Amino acid sequence: MIFQNRRSFLCIGGASLFGTSFSLPSVLQAASRPSHPKAKSMILLWLDGAPSTMDMWDMKPDAPERIRGEFKTASTKVPGIQICEHMPKLGQVIDRCTLIRSLQHSIPEHGPGSQLMLSGHLPSAALEYPAMGSVAMKMLPAKGAIPQNVSFNKPAVATAGYLGSAYNAFELNDAAKLPIGLSLSEETDRDRFRTRLQLRNRFDHAFDSLEKDPTVASLKQFHQEANEILDSDTIRKALDLASESDSTREKYGQQSPFGTNVLRARRLIEAGSRFVTVGLSGWDTHTDNFSTLKNRLLPQLDMALSSLLTDLAERDLLASTIVCCCGEFGRTPNVNGSGGRDHWSRAFSALVAGGGFATGLAYGETDELGQEPIANGCTPADLSATLLHLLGIAADDSIVTQSGRPMKILELGKVIVGALE
Repeated sequence: MIFQNRRSFLCIGGASLFGTSFSLPSVLQAASRPSHPKAKSMILLWLDGAPSTMDMWDMKPDAPERIRGEFKTASTKVPGIQICEHMPKLGQVIDRCTLIRSLQHSIPEHGPGSQLMLSGHLPSAALEYPAMGSVAMKMLPAKGAIPQNVSFNKPAVATAGYLGSAYNAFELNDAAKLPIGLSLSEETDRDRFRTRLQLRNRFDHAFDSLEKDPTVASLKQFHQEANEILDSDTIRKALDLASESDSTREKYGQQSPFGTNVLRARRLIEAGSRFVTVGLSGWDTHTDNFSTLKNRLLPQLDMALSSLLTDLAERDLLASTIVCCCGEFGRTPNVNGSGGRDHWSRAFSALVAGGGFATGLAYGETDELGQEPIANGCTPADLSATLLHLLGIAADDSIVTQSGRPMKILELGKVIVGALE
């Protein structure tokens, strides 16, 4: 049987209990090394198209008009940190965040720039590097009967790369209804399903002597975990917002698919997922930058991000959950003739919070025109190394490609110590 997507092969109809087509167990294989990480999970809010962060989190109010743009700065809960006037809710929780204002790289193109930001590696024609979510899925032990790497509207380049498709994220693109195939259907006879598992286990018993081979033994364990996902309502319950109050759904932005998905991301983390990506597109503002940000993009982000940080903190989850909000690069300091800003990778910002990051901090600095970092410049590899470090994954750990080649998780990149607690 050929599976058309990662969701379909989870359906009971597509899962052979006796043959080789039941491939979910390979998804669940994860190696981990002993560690005491600050963070247990991560939510990535991906601003697809490259946000104009100098109109959001690193504004230049004293620069000439052609640089500073139309927006005014606003004070926040942290004295000395100002952000855009159109993000008032975020301003009230900025004390839980670190603004990294000195990111830089040299690839102002969407696809390659996204690959660099999402993997920490320069793109290569010879090898496709895995995104952080796939690395986390590979290196961290599973937490319960739920997919460990989940995405809503992720960028196309956020793949498992040389780890193989088994480590790709479960893609959930429809915020309006529960996705099909992530658990047994309502019509499935669960008793019959369990009976078939018992029968298969009796067949497997004949091969118990082979379990001296650790690969065979671990495969049986992963089959068991796969069955638990199929027989569990955990994923269904996590994605169903019926148990959330109207006020909670409204504060995330009930009319916004992005806000709904961010709320679902919080629920998935609570249920045991390790890494959840939520994408919001539309940030490629070559024209009408200011009206697009003011009227469409910033209100959605302001509501969802501030609510996520508040909820995680109130549920005692922020200390163990990283929140990272960024895009592939920034936009030009100069406003162009169409009222937009063009691609600019030499200076941009990211917002991070939780999981061991410092609170109420603006890390790094760009020059008075927002053209270059002038203090604490850092790269996508540095950011990746820091995020993985907080998850208990060392950049110099090795993982093996499908062809058997050992690879360091990151070739470059140093932990941004000054941004940590």
